Amino acid sequence: PIDPAVYGDCTECSSFTPAPGEYVISGWVKEAQTEQLTTYTDTALEVHFTDYDQKVRRQTFTPSGAIIDGWQRITGEFTITDEMVHLGIDLVNNTGGVMAYFDDIRVHPFNGNMKSFVYDPHTQRLMAELDENNYATFYEYDQEGGLIRVKKETEKGIYTIQETRSSSPKKSILNIIDEGDGY
Repeated sequence: PIDPAVYGDCTECSSFTPAPGEYVISGWVKEAQTEQLTTYTDTALEVHFTDYDQKVRRQTFTPSGAIIDGWQRITGEFTITDEMVHLGIDLVNNTGGVMAYFDDIRVHPFNGNMKSFVYDPHTQRLMAELDENNYATFYEYDQEGGLIRVKKETEKGIYTIQETRSSSPKKSILNIIDEGDGY
Protein backbone atom coordinates (compact mmCIF):
# COMPACT_ATOMS: atom_id res chain seq x y z
CA PRO A 1 0.00 0.00 0.00
CA ILE A 2 1.18 3.52 -0.84
CA ASP A 3 1.19 5.97 2.05
CA PRO A 4 0.10 9.44 0.76
CA ALA A 5 1.83 11.12 3.70
CA VAL A 6 5.14 9.74 2.46
CA TYR A 7 4.67 9.59 -1.33
CA GLY A 8 2.12 12.34 -2.04
CA ASP A 9 -1.03 11.85 -4.09
CA CYS A 10 0.54 9.64 -6.72
CA THR A 11 -2.25 7.45 -8.10
CA GLU A 12 -0.07 5.64 -10.66
CA CYS A 13 2.95 4.96 -8.42
CA SER A 14 2.22 1.27 -8.16
CA SER A 15 2.19 0.67 -11.93
CA PHE A 16 5.77 -0.69 -11.80
CA THR A 17 5.94 -3.28 -9.04
CA PRO A 18 8.89 -5.62 -9.60
CA ALA A 19 9.08 -8.84 -7.63
CA PRO A 20 11.89 -9.37 -5.11
CA GLY A 21 15.13 -10.31 -6.82
CA GLU A 22 18.21 -8.95 -8.56
CA TYR A 23 17.86 -6.25 -11.23
CA VAL A 24 19.96 -4.30 -13.70
CA ILE A 25 19.47 -0.58 -14.33
CA SER A 26 21.04 1.19 -17.27
CA GLY A 27 20.76 4.43 -19.17
CA TRP A 28 22.69 7.17 -20.92
CA VAL A 29 23.58 10.68 -19.74
CA LYS A 30 24.89 13.76 -21.51
CA GLU A 31 26.16 16.82 -19.66
CA ALA A 32 26.09 20.04 -21.67
CA GLN A 33 29.60 20.99 -20.50
CA THR A 34 31.61 23.64 -22.34
CA GLU A 35 34.89 21.77 -21.93
CA GLN A 36 35.59 18.30 -23.27
CA LEU A 37 35.53 15.67 -20.52
CA THR A 38 36.71 12.06 -20.40
CA THR A 39 33.99 11.13 -17.90
CA TYR A 40 30.95 12.76 -16.33
CA THR A 41 31.26 13.14 -12.56
CA ASP A 42 28.22 15.24 -11.65
CA THR A 43 25.36 13.07 -12.90
CA ALA A 44 24.00 9.71 -11.77
CA LEU A 45 21.04 7.37 -11.54
CA GLU A 46 19.90 6.78 -7.98
CA VAL A 47 17.65 3.95 -6.90
CA HIS A 48 16.03 4.35 -3.50
CA PHE A 49 14.01 1.84 -1.52
CA THR A 50 11.68 2.35 1.43
CA ASP A 51 10.86 -0.52 3.77
CA TYR A 52 7.86 -1.06 6.07
CA ASP A 53 9.55 0.99 8.84
CA GLN A 54 9.97 3.95 6.43
CA LYS A 55 13.75 3.47 6.36
CA VAL A 56 15.24 4.56 3.07
CA ARG A 57 18.19 2.85 1.41
CA ARG A 58 19.87 4.41 -1.64
CA GLN A 59 22.17 3.09 -4.33
CA THR A 60 23.84 5.52 -6.71
CA PHE A 61 25.15 4.54 -10.13
CA THR A 62 27.54 6.85 -11.95
CA PRO A 63 28.58 7.01 -15.61
CA SER A 64 31.50 4.86 -16.75
CA GLY A 65 33.21 3.88 -19.96
CA ALA A 66 33.85 6.04 -22.99
CA ILE A 67 31.80 9.10 -23.89
CA ILE A 68 30.22 8.28 -27.27
CA ASP A 69 28.85 11.20 -29.29
CA GLY A 70 28.57 13.16 -26.04
CA TRP A 71 26.73 10.36 -24.17
CA GLN A 72 28.09 8.15 -21.39
CA ARG A 73 26.49 4.93 -20.18
CA ILE A 74 25.35 4.31 -16.62
CA THR A 75 24.80 0.74 -15.50
CA GLY A 76 24.46 -1.05 -12.19
CA GLU A 77 22.86 -3.87 -10.27
CA PHE A 78 20.54 -3.76 -7.27
CA THR A 79 18.46 -6.16 -5.21
CA ILE A 80 14.82 -5.81 -4.17
CA THR A 81 13.91 -7.62 -0.95
CA ASP A 82 10.54 -8.66 0.49
CA GLU A 83 10.71 -5.81 3.05
CA MET A 84 10.73 -3.07 0.42
CA VAL A 85 7.41 -1.33 -0.17
CA HIS A 86 8.52 1.50 -2.45
CA LEU A 87 11.07 1.82 -5.24
CA GLY A 88 12.06 5.12 -6.78
CA ILE A 89 14.51 6.13 -9.48
CA ASP A 90 16.02 9.61 -9.47
CA LEU A 91 17.95 11.30 -12.27
CA VAL A 92 20.71 13.17 -10.42
CA ASN A 93 22.22 16.39 -11.80
CA ASN A 94 24.82 18.04 -9.56
CA THR A 95 26.44 20.09 -12.33
CA GLY A 96 25.59 23.44 -10.77
CA GLY A 97 23.30 24.78 -13.46
CA VAL A 98 24.65 22.90 -16.48
CA MET A 99 21.93 20.99 -18.32
CA ALA A 100 22.05 17.21 -18.16
CA TYR A 101 20.08 14.91 -20.44
CA PHE A 102 19.10 11.32 -19.63
CA ASP A 103 17.96 8.76 -22.20
CA ASP A 104 17.09 5.07 -22.56
CA ILE A 105 16.61 4.36 -18.83
CA ARG A 106 15.85 0.64 -18.46
CA VAL A 107 15.31 -1.78 -15.58
CA HIS A 108 15.15 -5.53 -16.07
CA PRO A 109 15.80 -8.72 -14.07
CA PHE A 110 19.47 -9.64 -13.72
CA ASN A 111 18.96 -13.06 -15.29
CA GLY A 112 16.80 -11.56 -18.03
CA ASN A 113 17.55 -9.88 -21.31
CA MET A 114 16.05 -6.75 -22.82
CA LYS A 115 15.91 -5.22 -26.29
CA SER A 116 14.25 -1.88 -27.03
CA PHE A 117 13.07 -0.44 -30.33
CA VAL A 118 12.73 3.18 -31.47
CA TYR A 119 10.35 4.06 -34.31
CA ASP A 120 9.94 7.32 -36.22
CA PRO A 121 6.55 8.72 -35.10
CA HIS A 122 5.67 9.96 -38.60
CA THR A 123 6.91 7.19 -40.91
CA GLN A 124 6.72 4.30 -38.40
CA ARG A 125 10.15 3.15 -39.63
CA LEU A 126 12.56 1.44 -37.26
CA MET A 127 15.17 4.07 -36.35
CA ALA A 128 17.15 2.25 -33.66
CA GLU A 129 17.37 -1.03 -31.80
CA LEU A 130 18.96 -1.12 -28.34
CA ASP A 131 20.64 -4.43 -27.51
CA GLU A 132 20.95 -6.23 -24.17
CA ASN A 133 23.83 -3.90 -23.16
CA ASN A 134 21.83 -0.75 -24.07
CA TYR A 135 24.00 -0.02 -27.14
CA ALA A 136 22.11 1.11 -30.24
CA THR A 137 22.04 0.01 -33.84
CA PHE A 138 20.84 2.96 -35.95
CA TYR A 139 18.95 2.63 -39.25
CA GLU A 140 18.98 5.40 -41.88
CA TYR A 141 16.67 5.58 -44.90
CA ASP A 142 16.55 7.48 -48.20
CA GLN A 143 13.61 9.62 -49.37
CA GLU A 144 11.87 6.59 -50.88
CA GLY A 145 12.09 4.64 -47.63
CA GLY A 146 14.89 2.29 -48.65
CA LEU A 147 17.46 1.36 -46.03
CA ILE A 148 20.76 3.03 -46.93
CA ARG A 149 22.90 2.78 -43.79
CA VAL A 150 23.21 0.78 -40.58
CA LYS A 151 25.41 2.10 -37.78
CA LYS A 152 26.41 0.29 -34.58
CA GLU A 153 27.22 1.95 -31.28
CA THR A 154 30.11 0.30 -29.40
CA GLU A 155 32.35 1.15 -26.46
CA LYS A 156 34.79 2.66 -28.97
CA GLY A 157 32.26 4.83 -30.81
CA ILE A 158 29.71 4.59 -33.61
CA TYR A 159 30.68 2.66 -36.74
CA THR A 160 28.95 2.21 -40.08
CA ILE A 161 28.50 -1.53 -40.56
CA GLN A 162 26.41 -1.53 -43.73
CA GLU A 163 25.84 1.00 -46.49
CA THR A 164 23.80 0.49 -49.63
CA ARG A 165 23.29 2.78 -52.59
CA SER A 166 21.03 1.88 -55.45
CA SER A 167 19.57 3.57 -58.48
CA SER A 168 17.37 2.60 -61.37
CA PRO A 169 19.02 2.47 -64.80
CA LYS A 170 17.70 5.24 -67.01
CA LYS A 171 17.06 4.80 -70.71
CA SER A 172 18.88 7.29 -72.84
CA ILE A 173 17.87 8.33 -76.34
CA LEU A 174 20.72 6.12 -77.66
CA ASN A 175 19.28 3.04 -75.92
CA ILE A 176 15.89 3.74 -77.46
CA ILE A 177 17.41 4.07 -80.98
CA ASP A 178 19.38 0.83 -80.55
CA GLU A 179 16.21 -1.01 -79.49
CA GLY A 180 14.55 -0.03 -82.75
CA ASP A 181 11.73 2.02 -81.32
CA GLY A 182 11.20 3.85 -84.60
CA TYR A 183 13.94 6.47 -84.48
